[in-house]
Parts: sequence; structure tokens; C-alpha cells
Amino acid sequence: MKYLFFLVAVLSTATSFGQAPQKVNLTEYIREIQIWEKDNSQMTLAFWIPKSYWKISLQDNPQIPAETVDQLVATFEDYIFVCGLDVAIHNNGTASFTDEAVLRESLSLVDDKGDTYLPLENDQIAPDAVALMESIKPMFRQMLGQMGDGMHFYLFKVQDENGNNTIDEYKEGSFTVKHSDKEFNYTLPLVALLPSKKCPVDNAEMKGNWKYCPFHGNILK
Repeated sequence: MKYLFFLVAVLSTATSFGQAPQKVNLTEYIREIQIWEKDNSQMTLAFWIPKSYWKISLQDNPQIPAETVDQLVATFEDYIFVCGLDVAIHNNGTASFTDEAVLRESLSLVDDKGDTYLPLENDQIAPDAVALMESIKPMFRQMLGQMGDGMHFYLFKVQDENGNNTIDEYKEGSFTVKHSDKEFNYTLPLVALLPSKKCPVDNAEMKGNWKYCPFHGNILK
């Protein structure tokens, strides 16, 4: 039951995007970690949930103590957490979803060195992480209806020889999630997590990953 309480808050925040005050612009953040591909009536999603997601979503929620957020971060500390969805929308308004096993067969993650990783099976995942993922599923069904029912959750291990994740939303890099004959490319660090820069000419605010002002050509501060 404790997981269900945590996840109601997480999903409520995620679906309202930037309504609560956030140090990070949640709308921009979500746009970077959710990538959609649309091909006529077919819609396919890769939703990467980095460890920063939990703190960004919950840090200003007075009902969630800081230690709970830390527990959520720690649960998935050693994993790369990806949600996948593949759905066909029919003319009559109904939808057909690719089931979990079929999506899993097509799913892989490719790091910036070209190494390919497959999603972990439950017996390769810590029990706490398995329990939390299982708790997420009914919450998505409850809050997002039919669309939530078609979302499937997977964990990967992408680590160096010291057991550290080689994919970090704060550090330079890239990776690709593949499933359902689609590719979803992520470039890091996430721009929403970077401090903004300013043009030295007119002090206009610029994106944190820009090096030069697009209007004046000056190096940004």
C-alpha cells in the first residue's frame, strides 16, 4: 500500500506538468524524457524515467517526506528505467496495444559506444524495484485509462566496471531506445536540467546548452 500512495502523488504531478512551482521546468523536462513517434494511426512512445524525475516531481509536495523521495531514488539507482507503448488507434475510437511480451522482444537500448542492452527479467532485478514497478501499472491504468493500460515498464543495467551508471541525465552523452521498429534518441545532458545562460549584449536568457547567442553571435555567459 505504501507504494500506491507514493505513486498517486507521482502520477498526479506528472500529468499536471508545471502547475506546481518547480526549480526545473517540468513541462520542458517531460518533453525531453518522453519521445513520441506517430505513423498514421500508429503511436509509439519511449518514456525514460531518470533518477532525477522523482525529486523534480515530488520535491515541493508537502505530503511526501524527503526520505520517501530518497527511497524512490535509491530503489532505481542501479537501473535505467524505460516505459514503452505501442498503440494503433482505429476509426471507431478503439485502440489496440502491443502487449508486454511482444514489446519486450523488440526492445533494446544502445549506448553511445554502440553497445546493445536488453531489458532485465524480474529475477535479475532487486525485489523492491520489482514491487515498485508492479505498483505503477495499476496506477497508470486508473489515471490514464486505456492508454495507461498499454504502457509497459522495463529496467536495464548499463554500468561501467565500477558498477556506476554510464547514462546520466546531467552528463554529456547519448543513447537510443529501440522498440516496435522505431528508434528514440536521447541527447544528454537534459537541457531542462542546465542553468540558463545570458547574452552579454542584451542580457536575454538563453538555453543552457547553447554556446553562442543566435542573434548577436556572442559567446553566452
